[in-house]
Amino acid sequence: MSDEDYAHQALSALERIDVEALEQECRDAHEDAVAAVDELAVLLESDSGVDDQDSVDTPEEWADDEDDWDEKVADAYEQAEIPRSKGTLTVKTIDDREYYYLQWREGDKVKSQYVAPVKPA
Repeated sequence: MSDEDYAHQALSALERIDVEALEQECRDAHEDAVAAVDELAVLLESDSGVDDQDSVDTPEEWADDEDDWDEKVADAYEQAEIPRSKGTLTVKTIDDREYYYLQWREGDKVKSQYVAPVKPA
């Protein structure tokens, strides 16, 4: 299911809540939640809304190899089988060497996918 589908599913679930029986504070929170999820759904539907957020900036160390960097990031997302909006790029140090990893959450677990060394060869 895509992020857009999840947003519409959440909006539908929020709209099914009977807010009349709730206290005013809860009704206000519900109204805020509906507005936020509705705005998210609109952004996900638009071509420009998420594309800018999905791009991963090229690190300074990779400035000379920008195409290679973009390919490595795309490969990492493909191997991880996650949408571009889900992962976060992080640096891990292993044996005094730094590496870029893509990290995301699946339930209670944090998953990682290798991207590239911080300093290209």
